[in-house]
Amino acid sequence: MRLTFAGAAGTVTGSCFYLEAGGQRVVVDCGMFQGLPEMEERNQTPFPFDPHEVDWVLLTHGHLDHLGLIPRLVREGFHGQGACTLPTWDIAHVMLMDAARIQEEEGEAALYTAADAVAALDMFQTRLEYGEELCLNGDVRVRFHDAGHILGAAFVEIQAEGKTVVFSGDLGNRGKPLVEDPAYPPKADVVVLESTYGDREHPPVEESVVELRQVIVDTLAGGGNVVIPSFALERTQEVLYLLFRLWREGGIPACPIYLDSPLATHATRIFERYTERFPAPARRLFRKREDPFDFELLEYTLTRQASKRIGEDGPAVIIAGSGMCTGGRILYHLRDNLPRPESALVFVGYQAVGTLGREIEDGASRVEVLGSIVPVQASIHKIEGLSAHADAPILLDWALHADPDQVYLVHGEPPAFGALASQLSRHGCRTHTAEWHETVTL
Repeated sequence: MRLTFAGAAGTVTGSCFYLEAGGQRVVVDCGMFQGLPEMEERNQTPFPFDPHEVDWVLLTHGHLDHLGLIPRLVREGFHGQGACTLPTWDIAHVMLMDAARIQEEEGEAALYTAADAVAALDMFQTRLEYGEELCLNGDVRVRFHDAGHILGAAFVEIQAEGKTVVFSGDLGNRGKPLVEDPAYPPKADVVVLESTYGDREHPPVEESVVELRQVIVDTLAGGGNVVIPSFALERTQEVLYLLFRLWREGGIPACPIYLDSPLATHATRIFERYTERFPAPARRLFRKREDPFDFELLEYTLTRQASKRIGEDGPAVIIAGSGMCTGGRILYHLRDNLPRPESALVFVGYQAVGTLGREIEDGASRVEVLGSIVPVQASIHKIEGLSAHADAPILLDWALHADPDQVYLVHGEPPAFGALASQLSRHGCRTHTAEWHETVTL
């Protein structure tokens, strides 16, 4: 049994793992590299395996850094089968078609076309519920389990050659309003573990809600806008849920709330189809026909004309993509609001090295936005308790539950790898920080 780390090794992006086991060649995720230019150049690098020989692609969830290169895999010869959960397939459809549109705008530099994206989606005819077994052949069996990260997200259990290998995918935080807590893994010989927040602990979710409320109240009172860069999947819907709750309970004043992201709008419509998968409090709310995705303060701005009119009716809360400020409509709101001391920029998700969001988060006094140098005079806030990723205590608890012989750390940055490896070692776990394109024998 051999495992090759084709992505998310030494970085938090580009998740892709190639497992040769029991006569099957399996790819777990095939994501796009994002961030620094030298990181994005990896999207053009040949895969460390032959796409023609891949039998299965197992997709953990619908984020672009986990699925964004699947159409390229198809374009280069993959003709096997794909498996994911049903919500993940619905999300993947929206994400891949949007990614293909962006790729086609790149012209000769495009990684793939919309036709490649459609072909990739057609490969995923197997859609599993959590715990359901998929037999790849007589010796290789697969189960998806709830990763608690976003709607439909899974970690993958693979049994082959008498061993159990678990790929964590992205594990979620606990106590989130729209997804259940991550399930515990089975006993495993090998765990491939994400490490995004392996060096820190999140504050409680409710503490973060109080912090978000205070930022909104203070900023609106001062006549500024609250600008929230948000990922289209899960984070946007969670922020909408919390804003609805705060408004309904009288915690924030009535003000315009704009969701300025066509992609996030499409994703929100998918979430509305799966409300019965939400945790109990959210399920009860939707059953009472109170819809946090459709209330009187909320406006979806689908057109550029509507986007440009934001702010005409006074101070507002503006949610826009992309979540790391690498593109999309958030750039226009940053250009307009970063120079305003009365406005606030609120980060509610991870900002990768090399992104504009990370530059602002790290304290830059001036940044380049849409070709112009913009002073950073707005107040900057980082609310980590709303993260969709597990923190160090959750990662450690989850991994130890599997009681593995070996843990491979992926999907993180060096400080996170080092801190998490140290914690795991204290509990007797052998750990190894994977390197890009490294192959190991399991």
